[in-house]
Amino acid sequence: MLSTSATIYPLLFVEGGNAWTSVKDFNPFDIKRSAGIGARVYLPMIGMMGIDWGYGFDTVYGKKGGSNFHFILGQEF
Repeated sequence: MLSTSATIYPLLFVEGGNAWTSVKDFNPFDIKRSAGIGARVYLPMIGMMGIDWGYGFDTVYGKKGGSNFHFILGQEF
């Protein structure tokens, strides 16, 4: 439990998805796309921590997705 070793996981991601309010509006080619890079650090006394930077390529509700940072604390597998 008092181990001084930390494990670091670098990552790259690409993702796409969308949500529709009804089945008749479903269009599998209307996907919102993004990509990014990040890192996870597992510290034995604290758990999993991480930071990601992602970039959204598409417009959502009239606003360009653009650049975003995400912080993760305590994510367990």
